[in-house]
Amino acid sequence: METLLSQAELLPSLLAASRSGLVRGWDAAAVRRALSWGRFFQGLHARLPPERGIWASVERRLRSRGAPLGLGHLKRCPELLGLALLENRALPSDACRALLRALLHGEDEELRAHRLARRKAAAQLLLPSAPPSSPPHEAPPVRVQGQLLLARLQEEGGEEGALLEQLPCGPALHRAVAAALLEPGGEAEARAALLPWLLREQQQPRLAAFFRLLPASWAASLCSRHPELRAPYLSLLEAWGSRLRYDPLRGEWGAGGLEEGAAAPWQEVRERVGCLCQGPEPLRSAVLAQLRDLKAQDGGFEVRGLSVWTDLLLDVQASAWKEKLARSLPPSAKSVENLE
Repeated sequence: METLLSQAELLPSLLAASRSGLVRGWDAAAVRRALSWGRFFQGLHARLPPERGIWASVERRLRSRGAPLGLGHLKRCPELLGLALLENRALPSDACRALLRALLHGEDEELRAHRLARRKAAAQLLLPSAPPSSPPHEAPPVRVQGQLLLARLQEEGGEEGALLEQLPCGPALHRAVAAALLEPGGEAEARAALLPWLLREQQQPRLAAFFRLLPASWAASLCSRHPELRAPYLSLLEAWGSRLRYDPLRGEWGAGGLEEGAAAPWQEVRERVGCLCQGPEPLRSAVLAQLRDLKAQDGGFEVRGLSVWTDLLLDVQASAWKEKLARSLPPSAKSVENLE
């Protein structure tokens, strides 16, 4: 019994070290040893005889080092240790990678049961980098984030929504969600968790921020792959377009008088609509049909500057005509055109 009590006394020192600058000297092996100690203390809790006197003695020993610890800290030691190390900026990068592998990829099966530690680790991996310019399925860092997010969702066992709500909502998460939705072979997991999270009625600002962040080509690919996103995206473009006003002096559409962010600029709306119209069927036909309906509601004008929808349709038609003409030109004519 005395041996058990003396072993329990080591827990405060382990947790204190995991939160201190001492971890600057840790490597991957030190992290693995610390995690092994965490599992040891968890097992120690399981071996305690069910007598209140023994429990009280253990708690007195735990508190003898001045730390407010109890039996619950013994039981949850792997989780507490993992979280302390994840939050400690002094932990070297190699040691941090070893910790993440242990928490996320099953090196320690008992740690996999601690959802909080896994979610914290997932959050740290989904927080990097500026947005890439290439599509998510071609940009390795973003694709890795999407794959990681899908893997985490598969492990959550019906609690995918809880994971998504605990991750910090911002550009990094939005890019990871987009990459996951476009990941080949990940359609089932993405539809089950990510689409409901995006399309929840009370979270329309989230959906607007999501689409506004993504390049036009990403948004078009998402609407082609996941038809559920088509209607909300078109509604968002309609809202942006309806807020634009034509400036006859400058000869262009603008969002004058509106707060910044209340509407997308004309160039962005035109690019996004153009990407959708270059997409496959039935996406292209659906977009053109909506543009024609909006044009008719505005009066069906054929002259530029009277309806934003007329101007968008004219631009789409001009782009389609140029593309068709380019396809019909012989190779020699294309070379001359490029020189011009």
